[in-house]
Amino acid sequence: MKNLQNFKTYKFILIFVLLLLSGSKMKACDLCSCTTSGGSSAFGDLSMSNFIGFRYIHQVYESIDGIFSNSPKINEEFDTYQIWAKIPLNDSFYLSTVIPFQNFTREFELDDTMENINGLGDINIMGWYKLPLYKKHTKRAHELGLPKEISNHTLNFGLGLKLPTGEFEQELNNGGLNPGFQVGTGSLDLFTSIMHGYQRNNFGIASTLTYYYKTENKNEYQYGNQFSYASSVFYDIDMKVVKTKPFLSLSGDVYNSIEQYGEELQETDGSIFYGSLGSEFIRNRMLFGMKYTLPIKQDLLGGNVTSKNQFSVYLNYTL
Repeated sequence: MKNLQNFKTYKFILIFVLLLLSGSKMKACDLCSCTTSGGSSAFGDLSMSNFIGFRYIHQVYESIDGIFSNSPKINEEFDTYQIWAKIPLNDSFYLSTVIPFQNFTREFELDDTMENINGLGDINIMGWYKLPLYKKHTKRAHELGLPKEISNHTLNFGLGLKLPTGEFEQELNNGGLNPGFQVGTGSLDLFTSIMHGYQRNNFGIASTLTYYYKTENKNEYQYGNQFSYASSVFYDIDMKVVKTKPFLSLSGDVYNSIEQYGEELQETDGSIFYGSLGSEFIRNRMLFGMKYTLPIKQDLLGGNVTSKNQFSVYLNYTL
C-alpha cells in the first residue's frame, strides 16, 4: 500500500512537470516578465527560510534602434527595488509575495537623449503547499513503532497571481523598441511552480520550474507565455561568527511571441540561458545574499535585444 502511495505521488509530480514543459512550447521574449518581476525564478533564499526582506536587482541590456545590424544602439539599465517575504500559514502551507518598485533608464546612441520611467511594478502573490517527504521506514523501526524521519528532500507546489499594479504605456513599445521597458504589463497573469530542495550534511541543491500564463491587457497587448527554470548548488561553511553559503546557479527563460489585436508580432519570442555565482551570509536571524549573473546563450527578439549582465543583493530577516 505504501509503495502504491509513493508511486501515485511520483506519478503526479511527473505529470505536473510534463505539463509545464509542454505548455511552454519551448519556443519562446517579451523581457517584461524578466524585468518587471526582477528575476523570474527566485521566490526565496537558498535556506528556504520564512522571512521578510529587501532585494535590489540591477540589469543591463542593449537594444538595436533600427532594422539593421549596424543601426544605432540603445543602452538600458533596469533597477528594481523589492520588498519580498515568505510567510507560513501552518506546517504545510505558506505564502510568498514580491512588491517591486521600478526605475528604468535608456540612452539613445543616435542623439544622446535619455528616457526614464519609474513607479510601482506588478505585485506577485503566491500560495505554496509543502509536501511532507519521509525517509524509508525500516522494518525494525516499524515494529518498534518509531516515528518516521523527515527526508533530506523538500518538495513545494505553488500557484500565484501577478497583479496589474504597474503602469503599462503603449507608446513606449512603438517603433520596435524593447517591450521590456515597462513599469508593468497591465495584465492579470497566472503562474504555477514546483520547487525542490535537497541537503545532506553541508552540500545542497535547490531547483525551480515555473510556468507563466499571461493574459491580454486593456490595450489588447498580450505578452507571451513564459517557462522559467533554475538550479543552484551550494555548500554550507560554518565560520562561527557567520555562516556562509557560496553557490553556483544555472537558469533560463523561454518566451512565446507577443500578440496584439489578436495577431502574433514577429520576432518577439526568444530564450536565454544564464550562469550565476553568489553567496549567502547568515548571522542569527539576519541573512545577506548577493548574486552576479551573465548570459551564456541568448536569442531575444530576433537578436535585437542583448542581455549584458545582472547583479542582485538581498537582506532578509528570518521569522
